[in-house]
Amino acid sequence: MPVVRISDLSWGGEGIGRIEGKVVFVPHSLPGEVVEVELVHFWKSYDRGRLIRILDPSPDRVEPPCSFYRECGGCQLQHLAPHRQVQEKERLFRQALNHALKPKKVQVYPTLISPSAFGYRHRLHLKTAWKNNRFNLGLFKTKSHDVIAINRCLLANDQLNEVLRVLLENLQSHKYGYWTSEIELQVFEMPRRGGIVFTAPKRIDPSQKKRITKELFPILKLNYLLFQESNQLPLTGEHHFSPEKDSPEFFFSTSDTGLPRDIRMACFPQVFTQINLDLNQQLMARLLSGGIIDRRDTVLDLYCGLGNFSLPIALKAQEVIGLEAFSPAVANARWNQKINRISNCTFIQTKVGEGIHQLKLPNKTISLVILDPPRTGALEVIPMLDARNIRGILYISCNPMTLFRDLTHLVRRDWRVEWSQPVDFFPQTFHLESITLLTR
Repeated sequence: MPVVRISDLSWGGEGIGRIEGKVVFVPHSLPGEVVEVELVHFWKSYDRGRLIRILDPSPDRVEPPCSFYRECGGCQLQHLAPHRQVQEKERLFRQALNHALKPKKVQVYPTLISPSAFGYRHRLHLKTAWKNNRFNLGLFKTKSHDVIAINRCLLANDQLNEVLRVLLENLQSHKYGYWTSEIELQVFEMPRRGGIVFTAPKRIDPSQKKRITKELFPILKLNYLLFQESNQLPLTGEHHFSPEKDSPEFFFSTSDTGLPRDIRMACFPQVFTQINLDLNQQLMARLLSGGIIDRRDTVLDLYCGLGNFSLPIALKAQEVIGLEAFSPAVANARWNQKINRISNCTFIQTKVGEGIHQLKLPNKTISLVILDPPRTGALEVIPMLDARNIRGILYISCNPMTLFRDLTHLVRRDWRVEWSQPVDFFPQTFHLESITLLTR
């Protein structure tokens, strides 16, 4: 077996070494380690190896607490001490950002750190598989579509894990899990509220839905149990979702954000929310601090979702306009606006690019843009943000690679990157969010 000295970490959390000059990626290895590997995949410019034995371990190595870790693709860094995870991800972020924008050197503030290294998720998307006459519920194996069955996720909160346990027990015992391809669980801890959405690749017999709901709903003690069939909306279910009664909620507290009052956020089924609510609060506090948002600002929030940023910002700005394509998210945002009695916010259901054109930005006095795109980034809307009255862009990114690409395009259009700050929403994984301020 080849022996490799690991010299660095990749963006995917894999160790990087060389064998006879050729790069080799080794999952679950750390910089400074000497490891024995089995080469399993071969490409022209690099190979990928499987860790067989650690000959010289890093002092930063810890024993992963999860028994599924070596196979499950949900986490990549449990073998690295939590404080070193933050340092390594920040180092890679700083290095790649400055490389993308060279020769300019960007100020990168210290990472916003999650208060909890485990138990921070309130939502899980789980895959299903029927194998050897047994129903498996879990996550994809690393770099494959094989489902690794789990009965607990250490990243999930306790309430979510309890729902997972009960659900798995009942789906297996009743043998009616074969019809679903994905299950979304969402449970907020205080108070326990949330629900389940079953995704099925084809139509489900109504009698079967009724039976599943009748048996599972009382046991799970949640607010909704819904079905999405053939990727179609609306969702269906025996127990219909009611925002007034059934909506899980989270809060923005005045103590952490500097808001004049608390904001209460309802969360509808299948509408995106940040999975780490403690860090979501820190991120909002960062947005609202430092005089970034002025009372005279008219703010355009692109990809606004349920109003996560729009509504707190509305308490600081003159006006907020939120654009969002997903109709349930817009309905959710309008409901949140209503329950918080915020009048200076408008939510428009539209594809973001089309919505910007309809607003006629050169004639609309937008002074600040909140840009919170999906993982694919915001390349299509960047040329639309050239209106001279826009003094700043706050770019919240969930994908460093598309962020760096988009920032290079913005700089070419005379935007200046003032600072950037990583946000470690996802401890134990290589994923990293960030917030970046651009001005001109």
